[in-house]
Amino acid sequence: MAPSGAALAAKLAALSLNLGRRLPVVDQIAGGIRAMIVSGDLKPGDRVVESRIARQIGVGQPTVREALVALEHQGLVVRKANQGCVVTVLTRAEISQLLRVRDQLEGMAISLAMEIASDREIQRLVDTALLMQEAAEARDLPRFFDLDVRFHETLWQLSGNFILPKLLSQTLMPLLAFLFMRNLRDNNQFELAAAATAHVEIAEAILKRDRKSARQVARRKFRQFTEEHLGSYRSEGSE
Repeated sequence: MAPSGAALAAKLAALSLNLGRRLPVVDQIAGGIRAMIVSGDLKPGDRVVESRIARQIGVGQPTVREALVALEHQGLVVRKANQGCVVTVLTRAEISQLLRVRDQLEGMAISLAMEIASDREIQRLVDTALLMQEAAEARDLPRFFDLDVRFHETLWQLSGNFILPKLLSQTLMPLLAFLFMRNLRDNNQFELAAAATAHVEIAEAILKRDRKSARQVARRKFRQFTEEHLGSYRSEGSE
Protein backbone atom coordinates (compact mmCIF):
# COMPACT_ATOMS: atom_id res chain seq x y z
CA MET A 1 0.00 0.00 0.00
CA ALA A 2 1.61 3.27 -1.11
CA PRO A 3 1.28 6.31 1.15
CA SER A 4 -0.69 9.21 -0.28
CA GLY A 5 -2.52 12.33 0.83
CA ALA A 6 -2.12 16.05 1.23
CA ALA A 7 -0.69 15.78 4.77
CA LEU A 8 2.19 13.58 3.66
CA ALA A 9 2.94 15.78 0.64
CA ALA A 10 2.92 18.91 2.80
CA LYS A 11 5.36 17.41 5.29
CA LEU A 12 7.71 16.35 2.51
CA ALA A 13 7.54 19.88 1.09
CA ALA A 14 8.36 21.35 4.51
CA LEU A 15 11.26 18.92 4.88
CA SER A 16 12.60 20.03 1.49
CA LEU A 17 12.59 23.69 2.56
CA ASN A 18 14.50 22.99 5.79
CA LEU A 19 17.18 20.65 4.42
CA GLY A 20 20.73 21.64 5.25
CA ARG A 21 19.80 24.35 7.74
CA ARG A 22 20.66 22.45 10.91
CA LEU A 23 21.60 18.78 10.92
CA PRO A 24 23.27 16.88 8.07
CA VAL A 25 20.83 16.27 5.22
CA VAL A 26 20.68 12.49 5.74
CA ASP A 27 19.86 12.96 9.43
CA GLN A 28 17.15 15.47 8.60
CA ILE A 29 15.58 13.16 6.05
CA ALA A 30 15.68 10.23 8.46
CA GLY A 31 14.16 12.41 11.19
CA GLY A 32 11.47 13.69 8.86
CA ILE A 33 10.44 10.20 7.74
CA ARG A 34 10.52 8.99 11.34
CA ALA A 35 8.19 11.85 12.32
CA MET A 36 5.80 10.83 9.54
CA ILE A 37 5.83 7.25 10.83
CA VAL A 38 5.21 8.32 14.43
CA SER A 39 2.44 10.74 13.43
CA GLY A 40 0.67 8.08 11.37
CA ASP A 41 1.12 9.78 7.99
CA LEU A 42 3.04 6.63 7.10
CA LYS A 43 1.27 3.61 8.55
CA PRO A 44 2.45 0.05 9.28
CA GLY A 45 2.80 -1.76 5.98
CA ASP A 46 3.00 1.42 3.87
CA ARG A 47 5.72 1.52 1.23
CA VAL A 48 8.36 4.22 1.61
CA VAL A 49 9.29 4.92 -2.00
CA GLU A 50 12.84 6.26 -2.33
CA SER A 51 12.37 7.76 -5.79
CA ARG A 52 9.19 9.60 -4.83
CA ILE A 53 10.70 11.12 -1.69
CA ALA A 54 13.94 12.06 -3.49
CA ARG A 55 12.03 13.76 -6.29
CA GLN A 56 9.69 15.65 -3.97
CA ILE A 57 12.35 17.01 -1.60
CA GLY A 58 14.94 17.61 -4.31
CA VAL A 59 17.80 15.32 -3.33
CA GLY A 60 19.47 12.31 -4.90
CA GLN A 61 17.96 8.88 -4.38
CA PRO A 62 21.16 7.54 -2.72
CA THR A 63 20.73 10.21 0.00
CA VAL A 64 17.20 9.02 0.74
CA ARG A 65 18.43 5.43 0.67
CA GLU A 66 21.06 6.25 3.30
CA ALA A 67 18.39 7.81 5.52
CA LEU A 68 16.23 4.70 5.16
CA VAL A 69 19.18 2.50 6.13
CA ALA A 70 19.39 4.45 9.40
CA LEU A 71 15.67 3.91 10.00
CA GLU A 72 16.06 0.24 9.13
CA HIS A 73 18.72 -0.07 11.83
CA GLN A 74 16.21 1.41 14.27
CA GLY A 75 13.66 -1.18 13.20
CA LEU A 76 11.17 1.41 11.95
CA VAL A 77 11.27 0.17 8.35
CA VAL A 78 12.19 -3.12 6.75
CA ARG A 79 13.26 -4.03 3.22
CA LYS A 80 11.14 -6.62 1.48
CA ALA A 81 11.67 -8.37 -1.83
CA ASN A 82 9.82 -6.69 -4.69
CA GLN A 83 8.51 -3.96 -2.35
CA GLY A 84 11.52 -1.98 -1.19
CA CYS A 85 11.16 -0.33 2.21
CA VAL A 86 7.92 -0.63 4.15
CA VAL A 87 6.96 0.67 7.57
CA THR A 88 7.39 -2.07 10.18
CA VAL A 89 4.43 -4.28 11.03
CA LEU A 90 4.66 -6.43 14.17
CA THR A 91 2.56 -9.48 14.89
CA ARG A 92 1.34 -10.34 18.37
CA ALA A 93 3.99 -13.07 18.67
CA GLU A 94 6.76 -10.65 17.68
CA ILE A 95 5.55 -8.08 20.20
CA SER A 96 5.54 -10.72 22.92
CA GLN A 97 9.12 -11.76 22.10
CA LEU A 98 10.35 -8.16 22.00
CA LEU A 99 8.80 -7.46 25.39
CA ARG A 100 10.61 -10.41 26.96
CA VAL A 101 13.96 -9.26 25.58
CA ARG A 102 13.27 -5.68 26.65
CA ASP A 103 12.52 -6.82 30.22
CA GLN A 104 15.96 -8.39 30.61
CA LEU A 105 18.01 -5.72 28.82
CA GLU A 106 16.37 -2.71 30.41
CA GLY A 107 16.56 -4.33 33.82
CA MET A 108 20.31 -4.55 33.27
CA ALA A 109 20.43 -0.89 32.24
CA ILE A 110 18.67 0.10 35.48
CA SER A 111 21.16 -1.83 37.58
CA LEU A 112 24.17 -0.36 35.78
CA ALA A 113 22.79 3.19 35.98
CA MET A 114 22.54 2.89 39.76
CA GLU A 115 26.17 1.81 39.90
CA ILE A 116 27.83 4.48 37.79
CA ALA A 117 25.51 7.42 36.96
CA SER A 118 25.79 10.65 38.94
CA ASP A 119 22.88 12.15 40.86
CA ARG A 120 22.78 15.02 38.38
CA GLU A 121 22.51 12.63 35.44
CA ILE A 122 19.78 10.60 37.10
CA GLN A 123 17.86 13.78 37.92
CA ARG A 124 17.36 14.18 34.15
CA LEU A 125 15.37 10.93 34.27
CA VAL A 126 13.24 12.24 37.12
CA ASP A 127 12.61 15.53 35.30
CA THR A 128 11.60 13.73 32.10
CA ALA A 129 9.24 11.45 34.02
CA LEU A 130 7.60 14.49 35.65
CA LEU A 131 7.06 15.99 32.19
CA MET A 132 5.45 12.67 31.21
CA GLN A 133 2.98 13.17 34.05
CA GLU A 134 2.09 16.60 32.67
CA ALA A 135 1.56 15.13 29.19
CA ALA A 136 -0.57 12.36 30.69
CA GLU A 137 -2.77 14.87 32.50
CA ALA A 138 -3.23 16.77 29.23
CA ARG A 139 -3.96 13.50 27.36
CA ASP A 140 -1.27 14.57 24.88
CA LEU A 141 -0.29 11.19 23.46
CA PRO A 142 2.28 12.43 20.88
CA ARG A 143 4.16 14.44 23.53
CA PHE A 144 3.87 11.54 25.96
CA PHE A 145 5.44 9.24 23.36
CA ASP A 146 8.33 11.64 22.68
CA LEU A 147 9.04 11.99 26.40
CA ASP A 148 8.79 8.23 26.88
CA VAL A 149 11.43 7.74 24.18
CA ARG A 150 13.61 10.45 25.76
CA PHE A 151 13.31 8.75 29.16
CA HIS A 152 14.40 5.37 27.89
CA GLU A 153 17.20 6.69 25.68
CA THR A 154 18.56 8.62 28.68
CA LEU A 155 18.36 5.53 30.88
CA TRP A 156 20.22 3.42 28.33
CA GLN A 157 23.01 5.99 28.08
CA LEU A 158 23.29 6.20 31.88
CA SER A 159 24.10 2.47 31.94
CA GLY A 160 27.59 3.35 30.69
CA ASN A 161 27.50 0.23 28.50
CA PHE A 162 27.94 1.17 24.84
CA ILE A 163 26.26 -2.04 23.61
CA LEU A 164 23.00 -1.73 25.58
CA PRO A 165 21.76 1.48 23.89
CA LYS A 166 22.21 -0.11 20.48
CA LEU A 167 20.43 -3.33 21.47
CA LEU A 168 17.61 -1.54 23.26
CA SER A 169 17.14 0.96 20.46
CA GLN A 170 16.72 -1.88 17.97
CA THR A 171 14.38 -3.71 20.38
CA LEU A 172 12.29 -0.98 21.95
CA MET A 173 12.09 1.86 19.44
CA PRO A 174 10.19 -0.09 16.76
CA LEU A 175 7.96 -1.58 19.44
CA LEU A 176 7.08 1.80 20.96
CA ALA A 177 6.58 3.38 17.56
CA PHE A 178 4.39 0.55 16.26
CA LEU A 179 2.19 0.48 19.35
CA PHE A 180 1.96 4.26 19.37
CA MET A 181 0.83 4.27 15.73
CA ARG A 182 -1.75 1.58 16.44
CA ASN A 183 -3.06 3.43 19.49
CA LEU A 184 -3.46 6.64 17.51
CA ARG A 185 -5.22 4.85 14.67
CA ASP A 186 -7.62 3.09 17.04
CA ASN A 187 -8.01 6.22 19.22
CA ASN A 188 -6.99 3.94 22.06
CA GLN A 189 -5.14 5.74 24.87
CA PHE A 190 -4.02 3.44 27.65
CA GLU A 191 -3.76 4.65 31.22
CA LEU A 192 -1.09 7.28 30.70
CA ALA A 193 -1.12 8.56 34.29
CA ALA A 194 -0.22 5.16 35.73
CA ALA A 195 2.55 4.69 33.17
CA ALA A 196 3.98 8.15 33.91
CA THR A 197 3.88 7.49 37.65
CA ALA A 198 5.75 4.23 37.14
CA HIS A 199 8.47 6.11 35.27
CA VAL A 200 8.75 8.61 38.14
CA GLU A 201 9.01 5.76 40.66
CA ILE A 202 11.72 4.01 38.62
CA ALA A 203 13.76 7.22 38.25
CA GLU A 204 13.46 8.10 41.95
CA ALA A 205 14.44 4.57 42.99
CA ILE A 206 17.52 4.80 40.77
CA LEU A 207 18.36 8.18 42.31
CA LYS A 208 18.10 6.64 45.79
CA ARG A 209 20.27 3.70 44.62
CA ASP A 210 17.45 1.42 45.74
CA ARG A 211 18.11 -1.57 43.52
CA LYS A 212 15.28 -3.73 44.87
CA SER A 213 12.63 -1.02 44.57
CA ALA A 214 13.74 0.03 41.08
CA ARG A 215 13.65 -3.52 39.80
CA GLN A 216 10.25 -4.23 41.38
CA VAL A 217 8.71 -1.09 39.89
CA ALA A 218 10.25 -1.81 36.49
CA ARG A 219 8.93 -5.37 36.46
CA ARG A 220 5.48 -4.17 37.49
CA LYS A 221 5.52 -1.59 34.70
CA PHE A 222 6.72 -4.13 32.13
CA ARG A 223 3.99 -6.55 33.20
CA GLN A 224 1.32 -3.84 32.99
CA PHE A 225 2.60 -2.73 29.57
CA THR A 226 2.52 -6.32 28.31
CA GLU A 227 -0.98 -7.06 29.61
CA GLU A 228 -2.43 -3.84 28.19
CA HIS A 229 -1.01 -4.16 24.71
CA LEU A 230 -1.17 -7.90 24.17
CA GLY A 231 -4.58 -8.14 25.80
CA SER A 232 -6.08 -5.62 23.39
CA TYR A 233 -4.06 -6.60 20.35
CA ARG A 234 -5.90 -6.99 17.09
CA SER A 235 -3.69 -8.67 14.53
CA GLU A 236 -2.23 -6.44 11.84
CA GLY A 237 -1.63 -9.52 9.74
CA SER A 238 -0.50 -13.00 10.59
CA GLU A 239 0.00 -14.11 14.13
